[in-house]
Amino acid sequence: MEETDIHDALDVDSAATLAVTANQVKAELRRASANIPNHNDNIPNVVNYLSQKRIKWKHSHDKIMIVTKAKDYQLLRYTRGLAQWLITKSRFGKRYPFTVYVDGHLKDEKNFKYQELCEKNPIFKEKLQFWTPKLCHENPSMFHLIITLGGDGTVLFTSWLFQTIVPPVMSFHLGSLNFLAPFPYDHHKEALNDLFEGENGFRTTVRMRLSCTVYRVACQEEEKIQDMLLNEEKVAQHKKKHPHEKMTSSVMLETAWMKKQLLQSGSNQEGLSKEERQYLKKAVPCYTTIPCETYEVLNELVVDRGPSSYMSMLELFGDERHLTTVQADGLVIATPTGSTAYSLSAHGSLTHPDIRATLVTPICPHTLSFRPMLLPETMSIRVVVPFGSSKSAYCSFDGRNRVELRSGDHVKITMSPYPFPTVCRTESSDDWFSSLQSSLQWNVRQRQSFVILESDKENKGTDEKEKVSGTNNMLACLKEEEHEDDNESATYDEQKDNDDGEIYTLTDEEDNDIDNEENRYQGIPMWGSDELKL
Repeated sequence: MEETDIHDALDVDSAATLAVTANQVKAELRRASANIPNHNDNIPNVVNYLSQKRIKWKHSHDKIMIVTKAKDYQLLRYTRGLAQWLITKSRFGKRYPFTVYVDGHLKDEKNFKYQELCEKNPIFKEKLQFWTPKLCHENPSMFHLIITLGGDGTVLFTSWLFQTIVPPVMSFHLGSLNFLAPFPYDHHKEALNDLFEGENGFRTTVRMRLSCTVYRVACQEEEKIQDMLLNEEKVAQHKKKHPHEKMTSSVMLETAWMKKQLLQSGSNQEGLSKEERQYLKKAVPCYTTIPCETYEVLNELVVDRGPSSYMSMLELFGDERHLTTVQADGLVIATPTGSTAYSLSAHGSLTHPDIRATLVTPICPHTLSFRPMLLPETMSIRVVVPFGSSKSAYCSFDGRNRVELRSGDHVKITMSPYPFPTVCRTESSDDWFSSLQSSLQWNVRQRQSFVILESDKENKGTDEKEKVSGTNNMLACLKEEEHEDDNESATYDEQKDNDDGEIYTLTDEEDNDIDNEENRYQGIPMWGSDELKL
């Protein structure tokens, strides 16, 4: 009987899995956000279609979730006012068009005053509900829109809450950065009115996410292997996200190709030391690994040296080919969205969010020739801690759930079948470049001064006026933004509301609570790690 090649078998399985997964993603995105025509294309083509399509709000969509930045007392007032306005503003021929879900901690928060709202208008008992991480995990498609109040950290937390299907996310910036939150809160009513009732619809940026699976070395004793393989919770969780992956075959084939690639790449290298050649002559052990946990990340996966003072030694594979041995403080595997985060600090490239690529950025590599790379989104990447490494590595996912990777453990990174759609303020490229200019001050510098000639003396007065006004110091578009921001009104309650919704203004006592010293650092409590691990 002819022996089947390992790589041929894996390629066939991968192609079949991708085809089936693409159909699932199209169907789920259709239910979650908008009407998508039938396509027989792959996932990137579907994502590109969504990014270019203008979507109109359906009148039947009536469930909105508000995610508020934790530990900020000031935002309690904004959350309460926004929820009231959404519920009581008549739309689509409905008196109370939306059911709004706010953080579950607010139900018993005395400063949110949920009971007072219900006493003023009993409709709030029905229309004002509360979300929990468990609800988001078990029924993510029930929401039709997510509104975030905060900054980029609040958007990343939203991505963490929705590990499968993600409804469209509209982000209002109230934090220190606004790469992912392009909408200013001062104009939230105009923006939401345009989203719900605008004739042209709205655009979304469908942001790529990475699916990261941690594989652990199984014990060689047969009983322990069986116990780990029969762990119902882990197996069920893995199969739910990867229903078409054959778990047993993928487990047993993990190290057969790895051994082959390590020996092949080592034999082809010249200039190896005597110790390295002797090490390569030894048999690379074959062992069994099993998938333990999978996370969908929006920014990046980071594998680093942890508390050790020595460099990490990692093996990097791409599509089952050994790429290189990494000797560095760590490795950042990022999405285009994450290119402005940790990857940028490690000298990675700025990457437009519409580009489908995976960024591989070393952290302080031992060799200067190890430069950052952009790999195709279809490439499967594995970061392995070899048995020859004397120290463990540590891995984190969007800065959360930091885990230890011991010898033989590895992380598999692929393009997630569950992208993260965000509502654009204008258009994807405009929002991105505006964020670079405002948040990073990208290529903003002082204009060079020139020597004033005798013939230019008559223009000296004009030059001094320009110097005072600052037009030579900043780009014109940035200067215009500054003037616009200066003219904006500050808070929700100071704006005059001409809508027909019922607006509940705060009393003087509630306003004084904002300045109360003991309330200054209070706000929505953060969800604990045990509550987020479902």
